[in-house]
Amino acid sequence: MKLQRLRRELRSILREAQSARPEYSADLIISLRAGISRAELIYKDDEIPAYVCRGIFSAAAKRAKGVPLAYVLHEAEFYGYPFKVGRGVLIPRPESELLVEEVLKYFPKGRSARFADWCTGSGCIACALLLENPSLSCVAVDKSPHALRWARMNAKRLKLEARVKFLLNEEPRLAPVEEESLDFITANPPYIPSEEIAGLMPEVRDYEPHAALDGGRGGTFLYKKFFAAFPRFLKSGGMILCECAGGGQAEELCKLSGGNFVLVNKVLDYNAIIRHIIWRKR
Repeated sequence: MKLQRLRRELRSILREAQSARPEYSADLIISLRAGISRAELIYKDDEIPAYVCRGIFSAAAKRAKGVPLAYVLHEAEFYGYPFKVGRGVLIPRPESELLVEEVLKYFPKGRSARFADWCTGSGCIACALLLENPSLSCVAVDKSPHALRWARMNAKRLKLEARVKFLLNEEPRLAPVEEESLDFITANPPYIPSEEIAGLMPEVRDYEPHAALDGGRGGTFLYKKFFAAFPRFLKSGGMILCECAGGGQAEELCKLSGGNFVLVNKVLDYNAIIRHIIWRKR
C-alpha cells in the first residue's frame, strides 16, 4: 500500500473512533512502525510492505478501542528523551517535566548531588535529571516490581546504569537508604483522591495502573509517610520536590509537612494550577 493512502485510511479509522488527535496519532504510528520520519510523511509516497501495514493497522485498531497511544507504541517522550512504557507503568506527563526544570534550577549541570526519585515509575524523572546533569547520581524507588522493570530498561537504553541504583520499597521509613545521604528527593506519588478515580478519563482509568494514581482519601496517603521518613535521609538543607493535584491538596500538604521542613516554592503548571511544591529541610 502506498504511504499516502495508508495515512488517509489510518486517519479515517481514528476519526470514526473519535480518538483524540487522530491525525497526530496516525502519523506517529506510521512513523514509528515504518521507520519513516514524521517530516518525510508529508512528501513521500513510497510503497509500504504488507507486513508493515498489518502491524500499523493492528496498532491503529488498539488505539481506536481507547488504548493510550503510548501503550500502543510502547514509547513516550519526556523532556526530549524517548522512554519505553507499557501496561503496569504510568505514562509520563508534560506537567512532570516542570519538576525536572525546577530541580535543575537548584542543581544545574556541573553541580554534583545524590538524590532519590520516589515512585519512579518508568524512571523518566530520574533519567532526565541524570542526562541533563552528569554530576548527579540517584536511587530510583518504587513499590511495583513491574514499574521498576520499565525503569531499569530505560536506564539501560539511555546508558545510565552506572549512576542509578534501583530500590523496591513500599514503606518509606523502612527504605535501606543511608542517613543524611541525599541532597534532594523528587517524588511523583499517586495523588488522585480515591473518591475521584471513577471520574477519570476512560483512557486513564481503564488502562493506567491504579496503584500509581490512587492516593487514598484526599490523595495524601503517601505524602504523610514521606514527611515522616524523609528527614532521616536528607542532609541538612536537603530538598523535597513533589508533584501534587493542586488546589486544596496543595494547602493540605503544606500543613502536613510539619516542623521539619520550610516551604520554598509552589510551582504552577500550564493551567495555572499548583502542580509542584518544594520544601527544604531545616
